[in-house]
Amino acid sequence: MRKVAVRCAAANDEEDLTGLFDDRETKRPRRSEAATSSDAAPKKDAKKEKEFAWMDSEDEDEEDEKAKDQKAKDQKAKDEKAEEDDNEEVTLEKLEAVKSFGRMMVLSESLGKKLKDGALGSSEVAAACRALARSKFFDGDLLEELCKCLPKMLEANKLTAEEATDAIVCLHELNFYNKELFSAVAKSFKTKVSAIAPAVRCAMLQCMEVIGHKQDPDFQQLLQAPPLLPGSPNYKTIRCAFFAKGTCTLGSLCTYAHN
Repeated sequence: MRKVAVRCAAANDEEDLTGLFDDRETKRPRRSEAATSSDAAPKKDAKKEKEFAWMDSEDEDEEDEKAKDQKAKDQKAKDEKAEEDDNEEVTLEKLEAVKSFGRMMVLSESLGKKLKDGALGSSEVAAACRALARSKFFDGDLLEELCKCLPKMLEANKLTAEEATDAIVCLHELNFYNKELFSAVAKSFKTKVSAIAPAVRCAMLQCMEVIGHKQDPDFQQLLQAPPLLPGSPNYKTIRCAFFAKGTCTLGSLCTYAHN
């Protein structure tokens, strides 16, 4: 009897499985290529970003440099303006307009130089005294220069009684005593007391008493009781109030009666 050849199912399965794996192997490269293509896109973008990053960085650096340069220019202009303000030249008009401590500070350097050089007239010096007193501006060096300048002007008869009073009122307001200046005022106006206005005499006397100037009691007595003129009917007839107290400092020069 003739035998029929029978194929093993396992063999068929092996063939089938082999075909299946072959199909998978052929399909895998396609998926791999697609994945590679999709991965390449962000890499290219990253590469482009990296290529242009230095350009953005240069732009930012340039903007920073411009900002720094502008800031430096602004600061320089501000410093120059401040220096110009600090070196502002003093004038009579500017002194008369001083109302604050800060404004007086701006003018103080120029004022000190001009006082030292003797470049100010009597009206400017008196205005400076009023400005210092008004602004309560205390500068020891500046006041020392003022006290060096004023006696010379008094000796040269360049100051009026009102201007001299502005000077000692200034020192009184700033609580700055200079014996030489107060004595120079007394010496300059001792023989002119009768011609000084009562309000000015009162201001002079008050400053000398409050600040404690005791070197010129005869002048202070004259400020309180101005001398009588020889042609006056009261000359040597009205009793001297200071003599009655035993404090008259004028002696025989007193124009009031000592009896």
